[in-house]
Amino acid sequence: MYQVGMVMPGPDPDDYPAIDPDEPVPDDPGELSPDTPETLPPAPVEPMPGPDDPGNIPAGEPEPA
Repeated sequence: MYQVGMVMPGPDPDDYPAIDPDEPVPDDPGELSPDTPETLPPAPVEPMPGPDDPGNIPAGEPEPA
């Protein structure tokens, strides 16, 4: 028998103001989230696949279609 744990309910939608679809969207995203930085940090460098990786594709060979 497989037993599943209970999941806590999400936030109550009645606790949030209603969304007005006619309200204009601001051009400046800073108005929506003023505490965020102007630019994003650089993306992390992802490791290249090694010879032991099953999806390793050697350089110079086309990828399978």
